[in-house]
Amino acid sequence: MNFQKTFISIACLLLMCACGGNSVKSKSSFVPKTILEKVDDKQEILQKNISGYNIVATLDHHRMAKETGVYTPPSIVNIFSDPNTDVMLVQNNQLLGLDLPFKILCYAEVDTLDAKIAYTSAEFIQKRHNLKTSVIEGYKSKINELIKLFPSESIVNTDVSSVNKGFGIVSIKSDFDYMNTINRLKDVVMLQGDTKWFGELDYKKEAISLGLELNPTILLLFGGPAPGGKAMVNSPKIGLDAFCQKLLVYETDNGEVWVAYNDIVAFAELYYKQSTKPQQMINKRLKMTFTKAVKK
Repeated sequence: MNFQKTFISIACLLLMCACGGNSVKSKSSFVPKTILEKVDDKQEILQKNISGYNIVATLDHHRMAKETGVYTPPSIVNIFSDPNTDVMLVQNNQLLGLDLPFKILCYAEVDTLDAKIAYTSAEFIQKRHNLKTSVIEGYKSKINELIKLFPSESIVNTDVSSVNKGFGIVSIKSDFDYMNTINRLKDVVMLQGDTKWFGELDYKKEAISLGLELNPTILLLFGGPAPGGKAMVNSPKIGLDAFCQKLLVYETDNGEVWVAYNDIVAFAELYYKQSTKPQQMINKRLKMTFTKAVKK
């Protein structure tokens, strides 16, 4: 009987040690998520909730830059469209097409471990285009619904107190008709060896699909992963507005054709209070390239 009790006691002790060892092993094997994984987690949440929208482009700046041997912090921009929202706003002002469709950036600042969310706010668009509050309400409702998916501490809000009408918009009048202007811009852009074409959003086609009228208006999306990565390395939030490049081409009521795009330096200074040499160089290159394409 004593032998049996001793045997049971030893067995229990061994079992406890084994469980304790597994517990220690389990704790020591825990690996915290990398910042890239944290950004990917937020991206996954967003993708699930924008499945009902028209996805125009999803650009992973970090991984595209890495393929070219360039480092930039984790940064994924999502560009997605709701035709009703697009057309209602572009009918009000064609230049609004430059800030459409919806854009949300899942990203991290350099040398940090917190995944953040940035987006083009209704307040920014309202100030940039001097809109009445009622005009932007539909956009505001939809974008805010998506932003609420994330903890408030992860949302990066932009101070728009310095934004006024026309902020950061570079406009060039074309010497060619609408279709020629688009084709010439595409040709000159793709002659750049480090550039990729990401797509386009034809607002006029969206209007037609809704049975509405709109002057010819299209948004062209392209960019260079290597130069873009270098320009974003210390200021990844500009991936929301400046990378990829968003080139708006539109025809006015009187038949004039205009090209408009975002000034990279203006957005760098809005978000980071300073700009870098790579950003300034790309700015100059863009103006020269676009001007060459649309001027005789």
